[in-house]
Amino acid sequence: MKRHLRDDPARSRPGGSGEQAVEYMERTDTSAPRRRRGIGHGVLGARRVRTLVAALAATSLFAAACSSGDGVDEGTSEDGDAPAAELGGEAPTLAERVEAGDLPAAEERLPVEPLVVEPVESIGAYGGTWETALNGPGDDEWIVRTIGYEGLLRWVPDWTGAPGDDEIIPNIAESYEVSGDGTEYTFTLREGMKWSDGEPVTVDDAVFAYEEITLNTDLFPATPAQYVSGGEPATLRVEDDHTFTFVFAEPNGMFLQQFAEGVAGVVPAHYLRQFHADHNDDIDALVSEEGFGNWVELFEYKREIHSNADLPVLNPWVVTQALGDGSSVVAERNPYYWKTDPEGNQLPYLDRVRYQILDDEQVMLASALQGDFDLHARTFNTPVNKPVLAEGREDGDFDFFSLGSTLASELVIMLNLTHQDEALRDVFSGKDFRIGLSHAIDRQEIIDTVFQRQGDSSQVAPRPASPFYNEQLATQYTEYDVDLANQFLDDAGYDERDSDGYRLGPDGERISFLVSHASVPSETADALDLISDYWAEVGIEMRPDPMDRSLFEERRRANELDAAVWKAGGGLDVVQNPYWYLPVSDRSDYAQLWAEWHQTGGESGDEPPEPTQRQLDLYGQLHEEPDAGEQQRLMEEILQIAADEFYHIGVLQPIDGYGIVKSEFRNVPESMPESFRVRTPALTNPEQYFKSS
Repeated sequence: MKRHLRDDPARSRPGGSGEQAVEYMERTDTSAPRRRRGIGHGVLGARRVRTLVAALAATSLFAAACSSGDGVDEGTSEDGDAPAAELGGEAPTLAERVEAGDLPAAEERLPVEPLVVEPVESIGAYGGTWETALNGPGDDEWIVRTIGYEGLLRWVPDWTGAPGDDEIIPNIAESYEVSGDGTEYTFTLREGMKWSDGEPVTVDDAVFAYEEITLNTDLFPATPAQYVSGGEPATLRVEDDHTFTFVFAEPNGMFLQQFAEGVAGVVPAHYLRQFHADHNDDIDALVSEEGFGNWVELFEYKREIHSNADLPVLNPWVVTQALGDGSSVVAERNPYYWKTDPEGNQLPYLDRVRYQILDDEQVMLASALQGDFDLHARTFNTPVNKPVLAEGREDGDFDFFSLGSTLASELVIMLNLTHQDEALRDVFSGKDFRIGLSHAIDRQEIIDTVFQRQGDSSQVAPRPASPFYNEQLATQYTEYDVDLANQFLDDAGYDERDSDGYRLGPDGERISFLVSHASVPSETADALDLISDYWAEVGIEMRPDPMDRSLFEERRRANELDAAVWKAGGGLDVVQNPYWYLPVSDRSDYAQLWAEWHQTGGESGDEPPEPTQRQLDLYGQLHEEPDAGEQQRLMEEILQIAADEFYHIGVLQPIDGYGIVKSEFRNVPESMPESFRVRTPALTNPEQYFKSS
């Protein structure tokens, strides 16, 4: 199958406050290779809020950050709406460095064919700082979501989660080609592209990324599934200095979709080799000097953008003050960034991004009300807080933009089916036990009182708009019925109770467990308090267990939690995000050891039951299936097994969410899909955001 650019004209889709144009490719001969080139693309009371706002104003939390003189450097466009940059221009700060001889001219820094990004509203202006925040050091995902979405491929800005690869466009790769049988994927890098330190990007960076990192068993004991087909890892064939091909033993139907999620495909080999055991004879001395336990820990640290300010990147901004180096993380403009606007102006428009580190959700909310954030869509943007923010948006000079929900569940309780404690594992593994707990939850009361009547009662399931919607999976066991709940718990074998009325487990002890969750959002804690009461009514002792995000992540990965609560993805991106429906990754917190068994080919972890193994086999078939229609059939069978097995307990499916954006912060769409899968808001090309005067 071959792909080529449309000649007339570029297809455009609604992008919010403007039309976001993206060129698409036409499908022609279905038996030939397909080729694609890309160009463009807790409730906080009002009194408490006012107190916090006043305190922040008095202490000038952001005073130093906002007094640096950042601003718009260009004039105003003819329509008086937004400043216009000079044709073929570059940031004045970079021009000064060129003039001083500290930096090559712009034409020497850009690739031969830069990627052209269509702005949402208008050509922007250089200068300014994007002020945002992290909810503690464990919130480093927000850094990736804002400045770290640069892979070989990417999703189109108005991604819908539809099956197939129609929404995938080249990014770091100038083009890609897929063989007709889906076994060979060829990528061509942009000639003249450079890392942020000025070193050229070549095929050597792809070879190192794959052969020295992905296939290294110290770094990856099991080869990531996206690179495996027919039970064998792909081989990488070098075609020339800028072209390489992944060759699979059998078709790999998921390869493009998984690369579009932000897999870089290339790394700065010239920099990272010094931290790799196979390329540094003195690695042990370096490990000791840097204070790490082994070379793998050192290597992983050195290749993270948020922890290592020396790492060369291809992102629009380069971290210069890393996480742990102060009260904020700062990223400065990448002088070698390889994208331009339609007039040839090198992006990004903004000079820097600054992330204040704020551990308290309420402080973040108060900061937002004070107008301290230019754009933010994380942590405090909850249904409960929206009325407070709506009341304060005039004073804070901000407004809302819509986040289209892609979640399967706003709140899913995952009992640990592979718990280290045999007694709890036996209890949790009983389907009747889980059904009983589900019927004991008054979902409508939670929706009304905790989520401001926003959301629909549901288990963890694809959204109704998805072609994968499964009514049984979505609606089963959601009826609130205490008598029915008690009947299922009795049938599960737990009809004996202690003197306090709590049910006894197989070991004769009271069934009692913790449900752990990261300390935000506050709705989680409020909902769990209610659920704890519901379950106590049917004789089950559950205690909510809030903890710091970093500790939560550490303990869940180590399989140390009784049960976990999280938001479930896979509402739209069902094929690409399946681990809520079957245990294919360590995000499957309901069965970490089943996922480990799958990922290691049975060498470690626990062997799952037969229906789950059937799911894993089906997903393996889907992974190797190039036909989108057959992929859908296989995924539907997987979902039906998930419905029959009922792994975890969902509470509600959310409506669309929101983020906040300052009035002077431009080129932000009025709506965007909300998903880690597409790195919201990075999907909308933050390099074209700018500040107007």
